[in-house]
Amino acid sequence: MPTLSPVPDLEYSIVIATFERPTELRVTLASIAAQTRLPRAVIIVDSSGDNDTHAVCDNFATQLPLRYERAHRPSAAVQRNQGAAHVQTPLVAFLDDDVFVPPATFATICTAFDRDETGRIGGIAARISGMQHTPPRGLLWWYYRLQAGYGHPTYGGKLFGPAINCLPTYSESGGELIRSDWLNSTCVFYRTELFRRERFPEFEGYSFLEDVHVSARIARTHEVFFHRTAGFEHHDAPSTFKRNARQLAHLRVHHQRLVAGEILGLGEPVLTIKLLLHRLFASVSVLRQRGPGWKQELLGTWT
Repeated sequence: MPTLSPVPDLEYSIVIATFERPTELRVTLASIAAQTRLPRAVIIVDSSGDNDTHAVCDNFATQLPLRYERAHRPSAAVQRNQGAAHVQTPLVAFLDDDVFVPPATFATICTAFDRDETGRIGGIAARISGMQHTPPRGLLWWYYRLQAGYGHPTYGGKLFGPAINCLPTYSESGGELIRSDWLNSTCVFYRTELFRRERFPEFEGYSFLEDVHVSARIARTHEVFFHRTAGFEHHDAPSTFKRNARQLAHLRVHHQRLVAGEILGLGEPVLTIKLLLHRLFASVSVLRQRGPGWKQELLGTWT
């Protein structure tokens, strides 16, 4: 009886869109260099106004197969598309520039793709340390029920209504892979052919919900998952794009409308009604928390 050949390990490339975070990027690149399963390429697309990031990349030139280039446009989504155009491996990973990834994380995710003989898996996102969806209770559960149009115990991993997207609770039963309607782009792997078919939307600047837009489209034909045990740390460094609370809130609502219409297929007048309800919900949340810039955030929500 002939011996079956082992399934070859799938190679991957990493794309990082960055903007004026050389210190954080240095930590990220060091954690990539320490991975037990190294990438074939690391592609940095930089929209910074100085050369500090380029200098950091030069310091890692002997440790990583690194490609550096300037961004055509300062946009996280556009920069990621720009970098992905150079990928020549079966898998492409998108990584934020302010993360620390433990050494075995990439190998753990890639192994899940290696074992997927039927090619059903389209994407896998790593788990952000300390972040998960809290099961809604009381009025919040009923609000989700109203927006989703169906009942669910937790709404973990769901995308519904006016583009409300929930992380998994990570208490879901089953194995290491948790099925989801969407994935974030903080640390995510896709099959390159599927990503090239869809690509990130051409959102400007902060590109809020660009990850939902592309991952939900991939999820139409393939399964996408969050990984229960492949974790990483997201330091969420400050950004120029996040300083203007009013503009950020405006973009959030604007992109929610786009995702709800283009991805979830909500038409008028349902889309406007659901989005109006969510703006009211968000406004109550802002008023209750009254964090820094809350007045500007409230104005942006209703601009």
